[in-house]
Amino acid sequence: MSNTYWDPARYGLFGNERLRPAIDLISRLPKAASGFSPRHIVDLGCGPGSVTAVLADAYADQGDDTPRIIGVDSSDEMLETARKRSENIRWQKADIATWQPDDQVDLLFSNAALQWVPDHSHLFPRLMSFVRPGGMIAIQVPNNFLAPSHQLIGEAGIEWRKEVAEAMHAARIMRPGDYFDVLAPSCDEIDLWQTQYCHVLNGPDAVYNWTSSTILRPVMAALPDDAARASFTAKYKERLNQVYPIRDDGRTLFPFNRLFMIARKRAS
Repeated sequence: MSNTYWDPARYGLFGNERLRPAIDLISRLPKAASGFSPRHIVDLGCGPGSVTAVLADAYADQGDDTPRIIGVDSSDEMLETARKRSENIRWQKADIATWQPDDQVDLLFSNAALQWVPDHSHLFPRLMSFVRPGGMIAIQVPNNFLAPSHQLIGEAGIEWRKEVAEAMHAARIMRPGDYFDVLAPSCDEIDLWQTQYCHVLNGPDAVYNWTSSTILRPVMAALPDDAARASFTAKYKERLNQVYPIRDDGRTLFPFNRLFMIARKRAS
């Protein structure tokens, strides 16, 4: 996914809805008042930087211990937008799969990014190795892969079954218990939970507009030509609008599941 074009404007169409899970995750993190004052914070997959800015604000009131914050992303387009947001945050281009910090991290944060990185059973222990003893990770990943919004992609793309299946495999996560198992050897506090948000979207083809900025991107890139993409899009939109009908007031209800985890690395 590192070489695929990300459109910050299209991704930002649902800015409030995409920001809410990050705010919920940040709200569950301990702050300075409870004795947690991170000096080095990294936001992996920072995108346009909106979440990184919220994270910075959450730990801004630490006096002389104001943390160094780094936002990491592989997209030039996203980082260009992020750099306009704040000069106090260091923005770094890197692939999460191979990224490593210059020194140990106190808080390693990632919102809706790690699903694009393969092999979480090895990725998570690797990321934990970058966290200092007593430090924390805080991660949110979408868990909507069994919902109609995602399952209908395979139905609409049945003519290109192989290409679609391979593209869909680009985004994947493990079961909650699997994350517990990979974190438990190095962490003494692990908090896992799932939340379903019922997003209220506006306008026609609202769910398509949502998925087209995320999970559909590798699928559309994998289809053989413009004719195939047009045929797929027409079928997919039709089925989406049947399953997620637009209401008389012009709004569409879109249930969306997300998996959250916060873990503290064992001090010794």
